[in-house]
Order: sequence, then structure tokens, then C-alpha cells
Amino acid sequence: PSRSTVERDEIASLEARIAEDAPPRGSAPPLDQRVAFGSLPLSEATLRGLENGHKTKKFTTMTAIQAACIPHALAGRDVLGAARTGSGKTLAFLVPMVERLYRSRFSPSDGPGGIVLSPTRELAVQIFEVLRTVGSYHDLSAGLLVGGKSEFGLEQSRVGRTNVIVATPGRLLQHLEQTPNFDVSELTMLVLDEADRILDMGFREQMSRILDYLPPGRKRGGNRQTLLFSATQTKKV
Repeated sequence: PSRSTVERDEIASLEARIAEDAPPRGSAPPLDQRVAFGSLPLSEATLRGLENGHKTKKFTTMTAIQAACIPHALAGRDVLGAARTGSGKTLAFLVPMVERLYRSRFSPSDGPGGIVLSPTRELAVQIFEVLRTVGSYHDLSAGLLVGGKSEFGLEQSRVGRTNVIVATPGRLLQHLEQTPNFDVSELTMLVLDEADRILDMGFREQMSRILDYLPPGRKRGGNRQTLLFSATQTKKV
């Protein structure tokens, strides 16, 4: 069978399993529960990326935040996650993002399908490195937008053909306002990582302007899935 036929069959099987295995809305598993990534309805490409691991560490068993978030996110739900740095939250949003783009048959010519916003350049770089691992067997393009005058022109020539964008708020807004043909109308998932720090660092106005450019989320009748992670879940966040 052709590659497209194999992919179509796998995607159909994954969609059926996700619908069947979706946890009740608002539920969370016990914190001490040990669950393997291999038990989830994930594509073979993602499972291979996890198996190869990042640097010296293989990803086989989920952390508490991963086990709590990933099944809900795979089911297409918005997620509000309380997680500190070091809890494994990066995979809690990257795995569902890569899977959603795969099941939606995204290719580089389709442009942006997922955006991850991070408060700092350093954290964005870390997220991008994990993305390169978990997505290494997928046919998806990825880009890191974190600033620097000399890189802006090069980024402009590529960002429109980038499926997954990891960025700081200021840099993403700069592209939304200044880059021709940067079309985000097909965006399917937005992740706000360390949202409390994004607000503390004064990005609130920039975040509001960014959201004006993006397609609407579920609560406004749109199709964009949103995952927000923060160490503290305050009313402000």
C-alpha cells in the first residue's frame, strides 16, 4: 500500500481510539499513576520520536501533568494546566500538537498549524529542542522565532511555510504585523506556556494583539484549540 493509504488508515484508527478512550471532561487521573506513552492513541511516528528520547533520556512513562493533559488534548479539548518548570509539561502540549497536525494531514505548504508562546528566549529554545525530538519522524516544518535584527528577514522568507512555530510574544507579533503573506487562518492549536510569567513580564497587551490576528477559539465558535500552562492559576491568568 502507498504511504498515503497507510497514513489514512492509521489516522482513521487513531480517531476512533481517541473518541473511545477520551476521559470524562474535567477529570484527572491519580497523581501517582504510572502510564506508558505507548498506551495512548499516538501515531507510530510520534512513538518513535519519544522512544529515541532527548539527549540521554528516553520518554517512555508519562509524568503526572502529561497523564492528566494529553488524553484531554488529544480529544480536541482546551486545557488549563497547573505545572511548574521541570514537571514535564513541554511534552504535555507538544505531543498533542504534533498529533493534531498529523491527523489533519498538515504539510509545510499548508503553513502554520500550531504556535507555542513562551516568555523567554531560553525557554523557547528548550521547547524547540524537545519538538525536534518528538517530531523527528513527522513530515512537519518547525521554526524558532525569538528575536535578533539580523534574523528577521530570513525568518520572513520561511515563516509562512512553517507548521509549528515556537516564539516569544514580541517576536511573533512583529511577524504578524510586518511579514507579508504570513497567514495564520488555518491555525489549529495555540499553547501559552508559563502564562503567569508572560503576564508578569509585561506581555499582556502584546498577547491581546496577537489573539486579534489568530482564528477564534472554541468558546467563540471557532476551531482553534488552546492549551494554557501556568505555575499558578490566578484569576489574572
